[in-house]
Amino acid sequence: MESLLKKLQKVSRFCLGTSSYGAYALILGFFCGFPMGAKLTADFYASGRIDREEADYLLMVSNHASPMFIINYIVLQTFKDDSLRLPVLGILYGSAFLSVIIWRIYKKRFRAASKEPIKKEMSMAGFSGAILDTSIMNGFDTITRLGGYIIIFSIYGALLQKVLMPFPALQAFIAGVTEITTGAVCIHNSNLSWNMKFLLIMCCTSFGGLSTVAQTNCVIQESGLDVRTYVKGKVMNTAVTSVLVLLFIIL
Repeated sequence: MESLLKKLQKVSRFCLGTSSYGAYALILGFFCGFPMGAKLTADFYASGRIDREEADYLLMVSNHASPMFIINYIVLQTFKDDSLRLPVLGILYGSAFLSVIIWRIYKKRFRAASKEPIKKEMSMAGFSGAILDTSIMNGFDTITRLGGYIIIFSIYGALLQKVLMPFPALQAFIAGVTEITTGAVCIHNSNLSWNMKFLLIMCCTSFGGLSTVAQTNCVIQESGLDVRTYVKGKVMNTAVTSVLVLLFIIL
């Protein structure tokens, strides 16, 4: 994998404005769901494979809902309309790619490829049973914490729905901003118009909810990266999504 990524360095720099490691984090972030992109970014930064500038750039553009979640949960279970599969995927991933372009221009990530700052290497000789045990336990710890955030924010969202019951529009919006899975259902079951439901669900899916902000902070906090950078990127992504949704509704 290490040698393959090095061979892709020039291609990734030209196409995405990243190192080959950054391209790996970006692509898996698109297809593996929250918070894989942020986790890989933090790991590569902590190991010295990417610098802080690239890590901040990736943190803003590499964290997205997975295609499986979008198709199975948003399209089929929430909207219950398979004809929306392509429009939904097109809008969400179109906005993600447009956000990459916007941030790439803003960050001026067009310079020639430089040697990647690999500072920490691990040889196979050093891959002992103790390291394997540590990796497994770290994996369990991360999964447990991420699951805990989902549960906590789902409960928090349900409580807010009860409190805001006299205000259905606000109730639906807050639920979507808090946690995407329960929020999408709440928005869909509200008395809002279909166009407004579609807009809110798409924007909340693009943003990911406060739950994914907490999950992202969980996986990056030891690396020293700032979760506010991630939030800034998701706000931009959500704004682009809203524009594409409005164009879809109008046209």
